[in-house]
Amino acid sequence: MESTQTLGHNRAKPWQIALFPFNNAATNVYFAFYTYFTYFAMLFLTGSTAKSMAGAIVSGGLVLIVTNFNMLFAPLMRIFDGLTDPVLGGLMDKTRTRIGKFRPFMITGNLLLALSLVLMMVVFRGAGDNLAWLRWTAYIVSYIIYVLGYTCQCAATKAGQTCLTNDPKQRSQFVIWNMIGMIGSIVLVNVMAGGVLTNEAVCPKGLIIHEVTGKGLSVEALIAELTAKGIDVSNIDFSALTGTSYTYLYGASYGIQFYNIMVPFVIIVSAVYTAMAVAAIWQKDKPQFWGISEKPAKIKDYIGIIKGNKEIRWLVLSSGLNKLASTVATSGTVAFLVYGCLMGDYNGLFIPFYALCFVFMGVFFLWGSNTAGRKGQKRGVAQFTVFAFLFYIGILILLCIYDRDNTSTWLSLYKIDDSGFHLTINAYTVFFIIFYGCGYGAFNCCDNLTIPMVADCTDYEIYRSGNYVPGIMGTIFSLVDKVISSLQTVLLTLFICTINPNVDALPAEGSPYVDGMQISAIICFCVLPMLAWLVTTFCMTRYGLSGKKLQEIQAVNAVRKAAVQGGMTMEQAMQTWQTIDQVPAAFVPVKKPRINKKTGEVIEEKENFLDKIYNKIFTRREKVTSAPPSSNAVEIPDGYLTDEVRRSISEFNGKTAEIKEDDNETDV
Repeated sequence: MESTQTLGHNRAKPWQIALFPFNNAATNVYFAFYTYFTYFAMLFLTGSTAKSMAGAIVSGGLVLIVTNFNMLFAPLMRIFDGLTDPVLGGLMDKTRTRIGKFRPFMITGNLLLALSLVLMMVVFRGAGDNLAWLRWTAYIVSYIIYVLGYTCQCAATKAGQTCLTNDPKQRSQFVIWNMIGMIGSIVLVNVMAGGVLTNEAVCPKGLIIHEVTGKGLSVEALIAELTAKGIDVSNIDFSALTGTSYTYLYGASYGIQFYNIMVPFVIIVSAVYTAMAVAAIWQKDKPQFWGISEKPAKIKDYIGIIKGNKEIRWLVLSSGLNKLASTVATSGTVAFLVYGCLMGDYNGLFIPFYALCFVFMGVFFLWGSNTAGRKGQKRGVAQFTVFAFLFYIGILILLCIYDRDNTSTWLSLYKIDDSGFHLTINAYTVFFIIFYGCGYGAFNCCDNLTIPMVADCTDYEIYRSGNYVPGIMGTIFSLVDKVISSLQTVLLTLFICTINPNVDALPAEGSPYVDGMQISAIICFCVLPMLAWLVTTFCMTRYGLSGKKLQEIQAVNAVRKAAVQGGMTMEQAMQTWQTIDQVPAAFVPVKKPRINKKTGEVIEEKENFLDKIYNKIFTRREKVTSAPPSSNAVEIPDGYLTDEVRRSISEFNGKTAEIKEDDNETDV
């Protein structure tokens, strides 16, 4: 027995599936570099980049102005970013060019991202004190360009999946290649910036000193402290300092040479990833692979989408809260809180645990991709959300039994002393690794599976209203995601500083432990994600796009599209074909059967324990046609059949007849 290709299928080649997620990696390169972008902004706006990086002295008042400006400017840019999302999404839906609908946004977005770095970090970085207005103008303009470029390219990632493939198995593979792209972007940038370039032979370290108010070190004491740290102060004119308290920044991340290397590195790596993604979608970014409607949607259609497409609403709510919880739980602040303040060894714990998490992520991504490919994206998200919640119960218990005075309840991996390297791992650490690794892998799998679900919701919108609006669907998702995740700092401040009067600032490297930090760690590291997963579980009981429903949606969309291409109106097509039993067999996607490689027999999938639980909890509200596919088939009238569709139907019928004949001979 073999599977017959139908007109409802739109499959991509394996290399296209593998390379397209690198469009996401291309934007992640800039996202990972954003931290250093912020560091540079401090130097840039204070004028330090125009001075010798062997030692620059800047006004403490100016540093305070820059700090306060960034605290106000960043949220405003977040709002601006959110407002640009639906505008760019609508523009993408109306775009029809010689190079497609999505490729122009991928290319333009990447060029804008590169331009934002070049403007600030190359063109204007040497502006002197007499051109302070130019530095501030360049920073604001560069940031706006960065936001526009990031939105352009990110929107194409979500929207472009709709024309690349409609095969659930192929869409689910996005999570695997997206993880590989993540390693090749976020991890690559952090290893390069935080590892390779920390070598002073490669990047001479810079020193920035500014005065702050209050009593503290004298100039002589400051010089002695810097010298004791091995910092060369011979080229610094300390006569400019008049106060008695100072803050200094020292490290490769503040050196000009660092940015001379990192800027072209980031631009080139991201451009290569973009080229890979553009090549992947090149053959698919064409009208025949887009949706049915030829007319661009209007503003009133977008309002109708939000009101009528309840599936995207449930998806956005669950994904947005998941993103908020994960950005809080995995933030650098919480890492300092747990590994540094509670466990007392941030440098010795964070990197090993970060590496271990990628091992667990690989296992769960493979598992999740396989589950989603065979049983639908919804099944993958629902199942692994529950897994993440259960594993985090173990972490919650471990953090609750943590005792500051009992080192057996501390995380411990190794120590290095005069006698050498020693493993110090204890039972507490073993259980933490298992629970955290599995929980981290499960919830990252859920987070990544929601990306191809945007394409499923876009297919549903075509089925529901006839509108092909991948841009607006993707940017609605991004808009809510950005707005919700922007609350990260607010929640961190609330649950670390506000509820604990002993803490007056968010933890950083070297922050000491104070009473009450254990409660803050429990809330930020465990409780918030677990609450978000409960909401996601509830949303998935309402979300109706299961594997069977998507099969119906794709079949109905396929036959409608064929009829519309032949001259039928969209309204006629939507009235003629509404359920899968009305769709001719040539348009019904056929699930390829699982074959025993040794015997050649079809493997019948039996309902296992997880299937039974899933069906009882998550499928009760789904509306799936009970009649068999094509049982009440309505053929496309001959007058609306194009030559290409007529030929394809004939070929399908011929192959089906051959398969039936082969099956009959086998039975005999």
